[in-house]
Amino acid sequence: MRRFNARTLALVILTLALAAAGGLFMQKAIYTSSLSTRPFNLGVSEPVEKLEPASIQNHSQRLVASAIYEGLVYYDEAKQSVQPRLARKWKYGPDGKSITIELRKDVKFSNGKKLTAQDVKASFEYNIATSADWNNTCLYLPIAGSKEKINGKAMEVTGIQVLDKHSLKITLHQPHAAFMASLGNPVFWVMDLESGLTPPAGTGPYTLKEKSANSLQLLRNDHYYRGQPHVSALNVTIFSDDDTAFQAYKEGKLDLLDNIPPAEMANIRQNKDYKGLLIEKPVLEIYCLGFNMHRDPYANSYLLRRALNYAIDREQIIKQLQGNAYLPAKGLVPTGLEAYNKDITGYRYDAEKARQLLTEAGYPEGKGLPILTLTYNEDPGHAMVAGEVARQLAEFGIRVQTLQQGWDYYKKQVNGRAMSFFRMSWAADYPDADSYLYSLFHSSQIGMTNFCGYQNPQVDKILDQSRKQYEDPQSRLQLLRRAEAIIIDDAPCLWLFQKKAQKLISKDVRHLEPARRTVYCFMQID
Repeated sequence: MRRFNARTLALVILTLALAAAGGLFMQKAIYTSSLSTRPFNLGVSEPVEKLEPASIQNHSQRLVASAIYEGLVYYDEAKQSVQPRLARKWKYGPDGKSITIELRKDVKFSNGKKLTAQDVKASFEYNIATSADWNNTCLYLPIAGSKEKINGKAMEVTGIQVLDKHSLKITLHQPHAAFMASLGNPVFWVMDLESGLTPPAGTGPYTLKEKSANSLQLLRNDHYYRGQPHVSALNVTIFSDDDTAFQAYKEGKLDLLDNIPPAEMANIRQNKDYKGLLIEKPVLEIYCLGFNMHRDPYANSYLLRRALNYAIDREQIIKQLQGNAYLPAKGLVPTGLEAYNKDITGYRYDAEKARQLLTEAGYPEGKGLPILTLTYNEDPGHAMVAGEVARQLAEFGIRVQTLQQGWDYYKKQVNGRAMSFFRMSWAADYPDADSYLYSLFHSSQIGMTNFCGYQNPQVDKILDQSRKQYEDPQSRLQLLRRAEAIIIDDAPCLWLFQKKAQKLISKDVRHLEPARRTVYCFMQID
């Protein structure tokens, strides 16, 4: 998220490999012969009203749209790096402020038209103009001239220049080594705006055939440049809720259930009928509690903030959460990213350490510490987490009152930094540690996405330097890890969990692997 978004948010864009060479929507699957002669049936539990890249607003929309559209790049989990998709290659200029991108020459849209650099520029500018969500358009801000286009003061983005039919140049305000990773975000997906179709034709392995309030049908794109998809059609059924979708799955009507009711997870894990059908994988989303670094008692008291981190038994909370859909988090960068440091000390439950730091902070056994107010947006799961955090802190003499708020008011309070201790989640809008470290903790982002108001000149300097390492990925990696270590030590948040994706497949699907990545940065409000 980039503006503490109120919409229902994605946990992961799930990719299934139904395309012959593996597609963006279909990453990797082995399936029985029946799936080569009938549609693949997918069940989702959110409305799928819009599919244009700049207009999609929830996970289900993004999931379906990812079968139709593609970006210039994608994230290769095995290599933990950004790889070409519609782009063939790219090169940063000598000062790091420009990127020349060369496109593949064999790409066609689903209507048969060949992809050109002008289509890319037109798609980018159309996405800027049509997106009503700042979470989308703000990703264009690193590009020169984007602000003028966003504000309606220019007809085009001067920093997006078509060089020839298959190459373009993007000019940035400052060097940004992670910028190419952002081009996989849906707001940078490419369309044929001249196709006359609604939604416009894309380059993905499937194309929309029929759409209603309760279902969609997608047919394979016979022009797909990476090989004809093996599965001829995708049928998407839109259910009113997770329970109804789960019932349809039990009746054998679905090959993939995208959202599992949390209350069903215990039975699914124990019931042998589901053996081999439950897919779980950590995704790039963290769940934490933020401290307002400009409000007492958290301001100027890193000892207190660290004490609170050591006082929480994360595994105990996870056991109480229905579905066991989290991993304990020691720090900030989630597993699945190259910059993830498995050896980082971070925070684990350590009652002795917590009491020691609490005493050093001037609050022995919690004495002298005012009642802490932990605020969260209305949701049963968030209420459970907040209540358990309050109970655990009470064991150290720390009094906590929990406060539940409706989304609209909660959003205003967080954006205005009016709360001192609050719940938040964060998932990458591009698969790079920069999306966490810079967005959440660089001082330039205070008032935007640095909700804690964290300021550390040393961290700013390191993160600025990391963005300049566009030709030295190893040096950049070390800088990112160094910045994370400092931030963790400063403890501007109480880190809790990393989210896991949980899906159910049918017995006709032998293997399916959800992608770790998410494609938007957001504050999750489930």
